[in-house]
Amino acid sequence: MMSRDPLGAAEQAATAEEIVATLRHDLRNCFGTIRNAAYFIRRKVAREQVCRDDPRVEQFIHVIDEEVIAASALVDDVIGSRARPRGRTVSASALECLRTAVACARIAGPGIRVDVDAADGAVELDPAELSLAVRCLVENAAESMEGGGVVALRGRVVGGARYRIEVEDTGAGVPEAEREAITRPFYTTKPGHLGLGLNIAGRVAHRYFGALTIESGAPRGTRACIELPLAGEAVGAGAAGPPP
Repeated sequence: MMSRDPLGAAEQAATAEEIVATLRHDLRNCFGTIRNAAYFIRRKVAREQVCRDDPRVEQFIHVIDEEVIAASALVDDVIGSRARPRGRTVSASALECLRTAVACARIAGPGIRVDVDAADGAVELDPAELSLAVRCLVENAAESMEGGGVVALRGRVVGGARYRIEVEDTGAGVPEAEREAITRPFYTTKPGHLGLGLNIAGRVAHRYFGALTIESGAPRGTRACIELPLAGEAVGAGAAGPPP
């Protein structure tokens, strides 16, 4: 049965992508820790009597190192092969993507209004992915305002070469101590939430040579910004490409 949510398929794919990327990163860290421990033990016992009495000690340490290397390669082959390919890239209307994001946003709280003030601009990407990224930011903003408030969604061309999207709320803002934490996968203070919205938005921005930033709103609240190159604009040599 087809999903009634126009962004449902994009959301499922993006969620799976975040889970795979997190799993791969965590496993690599675990393997690195084991290899470092094995190296330390090898250096410590290399000149000990136990190694002279039983050569299998050094052999087994070597086996541990080799097996960890093999397991790391397997993770790269199996998990890496499931990395999501870039979506359908076209010259898309940024304004239409913003409208789709608002139309599909799941806002349950009462008294929440989304105000859209956006000019158009052509961006080269998968429009479903950008719509999903903006929807994530709009939903995050709405959830931050208990009791109601206004989500301001703005879009405009800046510097003649980039399109800037701003999603600003009138909530209490993000405490300084949580600024770094909110960008971690699966970090959330809301029961029933995965805590992937900012990660999905950031990955989409990065995939299309853009960036996601989180700022303090004015005079309060939080402002999330996505900047992307306009279609046809050359990407600088130092620009970041798609994440691994």
